[in-house]
Amino acid sequence: MKVRIDKAALMVPLYRAQGAADERSNQSNANVTACVHIEAEDDRLILSATDYEVTVNAEVSADVIEPGSALVSAKALFQVVRALPDGATILLTADENHRMRIEAGKGYFHLNGLPPYEFPPQNLDSAAGRVLVTDKVHVESMLRHTLFSVSTDDRRPAISGILLEVEPEGEGQVRLRMVSTDGLRLSKVERLVPAPDFDGNKTSCIIHRRGAAELQRLIEGSDPALRIEFIGRNLVFSSDRTRLQVRQVEANFPDYTRVVPDKSDIAVTLPRDALSTAIRRVAMLGVKGRDDHIQPLKLDIEAGRVSLEMSFPSYGDAHEEVEIDSWEGAAMKFLFNPKHLLDVCSVLTSDNITLELRDQFSPCLLHSDEEPASQFVIMPMRQ
Repeated sequence: MKVRIDKAALMVPLYRAQGAADERSNQSNANVTACVHIEAEDDRLILSATDYEVTVNAEVSADVIEPGSALVSAKALFQVVRALPDGATILLTADENHRMRIEAGKGYFHLNGLPPYEFPPQNLDSAAGRVLVTDKVHVESMLRHTLFSVSTDDRRPAISGILLEVEPEGEGQVRLRMVSTDGLRLSKVERLVPAPDFDGNKTSCIIHRRGAAELQRLIEGSDPALRIEFIGRNLVFSSDRTRLQVRQVEANFPDYTRVVPDKSDIAVTLPRDALSTAIRRVAMLGVKGRDDHIQPLKLDIEAGRVSLEMSFPSYGDAHEEVEIDSWEGAAMKFLFNPKHLLDVCSVLTSDNITLELRDQFSPCLLHSDEEPASQFVIMPMRQ
């Protein structure tokens, strides 16, 4: 194999493919799932990587001098290419000993590889399935609103990913819904999007967090459209000459409708930026101990203001106040994980944020009138 390609052109598919390589074995190319498979044919390169749960197949135009294939460490190749000068023209060569040479200008690198035939067969499912084509700006926004609250505990597979629901609304539209939870908080976001060619009924699936993270890489490209295929137990996303196949999580997502509060006795609306800034200030003395114990943030809500307090046994305490204009209910104190509040503040773009609560022990609903399709629930902490 011998190929000439610009660095900028190679970085895009390589960035996507190396993300799908098995991160647990990515320190070595001894495992094929830590490698990227490169196929040179006609006038293109096809880069593939998989950890058997997530598979990426990305192609890019290139000057193929000699067709062939190679299998090398995804992480090593990505680090080498990324370190080359911007604007560099790269010459990739693979010999009969499965050794790859990367040349750019007067510099060169060699990477030891594996026989290309050891890479698992590419069985990106091409069977017919339900197809949805949408503008990926909607999906990008929904992922940003939900990925942060996905559970990282794989012992609880039902919440180890994002629930995706698709509901036809008639007149060529579908309602997309994404929901995530880690057991202590929940995020739910909806979008009504045009989908005149959607040929399926209401459907739902759970996208594992790794698949969702790789989907974020995919939608960073210039192609505005995203094609979503529901094929058996797999989801296939296609955009920008890249195909991402994700195995669905086979579990039942919790009934999120029972978690979102429908009544509240206290409602307070605060300026989002002021709240976020105040939380960061009172939390800055926090230093996690060996047990990673999280100090609670105390919110003292009363007419005209919200007081924020945190105490740190090793350092001292901190106090801030945020003025409020809109407030309903009795004065009350609440304890929250400060990170949970900050995460919500960081994904909302509205000027104000509303907190609705029933009492000190019930779930707190966070939302904004400017973004009515986004709702967040966090559980209070206990002293």
